[in-house]
Amino acid sequence: MKNKYLLFYLAMFVASTIIGQQRMTLVQAQQYAVKNANSVTQATFDAELASIQTKQILAIGLPQVNGSVQFQNFLSLPTSVIPGAIFGQPGQDVKVQFGVPYQMNAGLSASQILFDGSWLVGLQASKAYLELSQLQIKRSEIEIKHQVAQSYHLAMIAKETIQLLEAGKLLIQKTLSESQALFKEGFIEEQNIDQLQLTLNDWNARINVALAQEQLTLDLLKFNMGMPIASTIELEDNTSVLSANISDALLSEKFAAEGNIEVQIMNKALGLQNLNVKAKQAAALPNFAAFYNYQKQALRREFNFADSNQDWFPMQLWGVQMNVPIFSGGGRYQNIQKAKVEVAKMSANAKLVREGALLAYNSARTNFMSALSNVNTNKASMELAEKIFVKTNQKYKEGLATSFELSQANNQVLQSQGSYVQSLLQLLNAKDQLQKALNQ
Repeated sequence: MKNKYLLFYLAMFVASTIIGQQRMTLVQAQQYAVKNANSVTQATFDAELASIQTKQILAIGLPQVNGSVQFQNFLSLPTSVIPGAIFGQPGQDVKVQFGVPYQMNAGLSASQILFDGSWLVGLQASKAYLELSQLQIKRSEIEIKHQVAQSYHLAMIAKETIQLLEAGKLLIQKTLSESQALFKEGFIEEQNIDQLQLTLNDWNARINVALAQEQLTLDLLKFNMGMPIASTIELEDNTSVLSANISDALLSEKFAAEGNIEVQIMNKALGLQNLNVKAKQAAALPNFAAFYNYQKQALRREFNFADSNQDWFPMQLWGVQMNVPIFSGGGRYQNIQKAKVEVAKMSANAKLVREGALLAYNSARTNFMSALSNVNTNKASMELAEKIFVKTNQKYKEGLATSFELSQANNQVLQSQGSYVQSLLQLLNAKDQLQKALNQ
């Protein structure tokens, strides 16, 4: 029985481990980030608030209906003083009380805007602001995809660096093992063994650093994706897969500033600022509204409002109201002028954003061309260094090369591998930057 429980818990543990561990391609990681990253979530909340604000402004222009009920109990009825001549007592004042102690009013009022320039412009602005919020969501998605790509590349390069180091370490370990056998037979000196051991220690140190770097880059990737840091993720893609589609064809793509998300956001913001000028101008226009009011009043000497045989006295009216702004001491005019200056200021910024987008594209294109050239050069250098190391290692075994020469060749391999890996990272990031500049 105990064995059954043990197997059950073991199965549950394995299942939870499998579920918690995910293998993801770069595209899958970006898709996950779009749904879970905090920056995208916040932009989505802002868009929801903008949508609610649009509905709030629209509601202002729809009919407004209110009901009311009021009960009054006069503990002391109001007293009026009337000339006595009315009652045949000239020269005297007569004190009288009018009304009943219990009164109740029930009413219904409605109003409707017929024309209000500020409201119409405000409605236009709220819709434009909603569109701006949607663009900001799109920008957040583009930015988070870019951040995920950068961190994915880092984690992938860290992983492949470890693989390169492990492969080099195996070759050194094999040479060390063979040299130790030769040392026992008295064919080589102990110094050669010490030199190889020193080289092996260097490889181990580099591997330990690379392992720590890999974990850090994976944590950064999970953070950018909006994934819990405690979860486990494995990278499905590698440099071979991601660099397979890299070619000069990307350089032939045409740049279009209007497709740039920053340019689109600035243009929309400029449109909002123009609407702000219209709103200031509309504040000087008359506004019209219609209203309707219906009331019933009950007057009682006793508290018997539920008695249907007692009278309720109706009163209703309707009308149209117009408000005309006449003089504001020049305040409205100055508000309009201020809004126009803000439009001019933003127009200048819009031109700067367009130029900035073109500059970013030119920079990304140049960096991509340079990175593409560097990868090819560094790959050739790495292959040459590995070839030299293999030949030197063979010569060392044959007694035709010293341990110092073998160590030198080993260092060349390490340096060339590091340069190649870094150039790959630069190329992948340069590709991502160029695609971003091209609005892809």
